[in-house]
Amino acid sequence: MLITISIPTISIADKQFLTAAVEQSGADVSVVCVSDGVYAPTIESTFFEKLTNNSKEESPFKLAFVDSDASSRGARLPENATPITSREFAALSAKHTHWVTLS
Repeated sequence: MLITISIPTISIADKQFLTAAVEQSGADVSVVCVSDGVYAPTIESTFFEKLTNNSKEESPFKLAFVDSDASSRGARLPENATPITSREFAALSAKHTHWVTLS
């Protein structure tokens, strides 16, 4: 499942959804922060740190951000987030059949 975040803060319902998606046993979940969503891992750092730490045992969860979006906004992302290019984001989009956008 590909989940994109395009807003800087996420709601309680969005956090519950992300947690449930990541906790699915064996689920291949990629979360990509785009546009103003590149601020979310910093603003919601406690949540994302907990999500990343809990997911290590649960599923292959990947947190990424589009590097051009982050650099154009001067956003600093945590070490557990991987920078990707727009081309890599397009490849992820093609790989995943299920997409959800949090906006």
